[in-house]
Amino acid sequence: MKRSKLFTSDLIRSTLSLCLFLICLGAIAQKGSKVATSNNQTINIHHANSLEFDKKLGEGAQRLIGNVELENAGILLNCDSAYMFPDNSCHAFGHVHMSKKDSMDLYGDSIYYHGDTRKAEMFGQIRYLRKSLTLTTQHMMYVADSSRVNFWNGGTVTDSATVLVSKRGTYFMKKKICAFKDSVVLTNPSYIIHCDTMAYEPDNQTAHFSGPTFIKGKSTNMYCIAGYYNSHTGVSDFWHHAVITSKKGEKLSGDSIYYDKKKDYGEVTNNVALIDSTDNITIKGEYALYKGEQRTIMVTRHALMDQAYEKDTLHLHGDTLYGYNISMSDSNKNTRTPKLLLAYHHVKFFKKDMQGKCDSLTYDEKDSVMRMFYNPIVWSDQNQLTADTMRLFMANKKLDLLDMRHNSFIISRDTLASKEDSLQFNQIKGRNMKGTFRNNKLYKVKVLGNAQTIYYVYSDNNKSVIGANRADCSNMQIYIDSNRIKSITFLQKPDATLFPLKDVKPAEFLLGNFVWRIGERPMRKEDIFKN
Repeated sequence: MKRSKLFTSDLIRSTLSLCLFLICLGAIAQKGSKVATSNNQTINIHHANSLEFDKKLGEGAQRLIGNVELENAGILLNCDSAYMFPDNSCHAFGHVHMSKKDSMDLYGDSIYYHGDTRKAEMFGQIRYLRKSLTLTTQHMMYVADSSRVNFWNGGTVTDSATVLVSKRGTYFMKKKICAFKDSVVLTNPSYIIHCDTMAYEPDNQTAHFSGPTFIKGKSTNMYCIAGYYNSHTGVSDFWHHAVITSKKGEKLSGDSIYYDKKKDYGEVTNNVALIDSTDNITIKGEYALYKGEQRTIMVTRHALMDQAYEKDTLHLHGDTLYGYNISMSDSNKNTRTPKLLLAYHHVKFFKKDMQGKCDSLTYDEKDSVMRMFYNPIVWSDQNQLTADTMRLFMANKKLDLLDMRHNSFIISRDTLASKEDSLQFNQIKGRNMKGTFRNNKLYKVKVLGNAQTIYYVYSDNNKSVIGANRADCSNMQIYIDSNRIKSITFLQKPDATLFPLKDVKPAEFLLGNFVWRIGERPMRKEDIFKN
């Protein structure tokens, strides 16, 4: 009888214990439970198919299996199974999905999460989703309080039009900025960016970069040390040794380049250089304004154009230089329009065999003609050439013809003049002149209208002066050799007189409006910047 009562009591106690456990488990599965913690960041158990205590993991550790759903301060965590620990942390496995309303979805193979610090470390095939943005990696840290995710072993960010790859990165969820470091590559249908460091704003498609940066586009390539580019608006700003190179051969560089791709408009400041490798032309200055729609570039502040020839370079300076038919885009890519250069105010140029100055100048690549206006002057060898306007024709990148219009005058100091300040000059004057060059030296001059000349005549051995010849004629043709008048052909009846040396007073043998302007002649490249 006693044994029966004892058995009954044990059975009742066992039955009650089982019922209490099932009730507890049911409560966990249906209504949720809590892991004890000292603050209000407790990880709550919303659902699990089963719960076990696992002493192998530590005192109080629990194992949740099947359709596990946990919650911590608005963050939901779903997985196949999880370990819960008394320190308010968990380790979740299998089809892990962490989410926060209207903020993010994070998927991975496993995750370690601590409720007090609200930090999560995720492993495996990880995907972070936010609206149209996707971040994939294999090792990630999520920090809820600072709303950021970090990765270290390589990651890829994809939005509607961009793929961004780097070794390390951080996404700031509130600021909606991706910060990337080390071997960053951004790929867009219109361009590819390679750089060391980048901050990318997905919502407005803007990339801020630093470190050596290379941008490869369809028609242009770009380089800089820092800057930004907005692929939606097409606006960019590049700093520190910035360079834009077109596939047609132009290269635009400066300390800073602002460029609007849609408008094909740009501004360049400090150390500006536009290089046209096709025509060996470089335009430099401290400020440039580029307008692709008008196909123009304006350069000012110490503006300089250099054009390289086979054995020499033409250096030209003006207050402002304009280049026409200049394009950094791929418009008219199958045709090539000849370029036009305009220079105005205080123009000077230097070439070893020719120098000059004027107020304004144009150079048209179409006919290789340089046009000079307002008090122009050209020095060729020992000859000083002046007129109201001049046209200098080039052929095969060499001086070919000089067309002088109105008040034309050619002066050269006589080679046997005894003193540097001597007034002994050979002179040719007329209404219009055409000078012809051979090997970049003036060898023939045709004077058209009101022709006058004074030149000094030498003995047969060319070592002594015997007199000065003065001639007037409507038209004449003069041949020059070694800076001396070799012969003159009078095309109409001339009035010519040879004066013996004893009757020659050089100061009286100067034609009207004679001005010797040797002090204005640029003797080297640097002189073209002198007033």
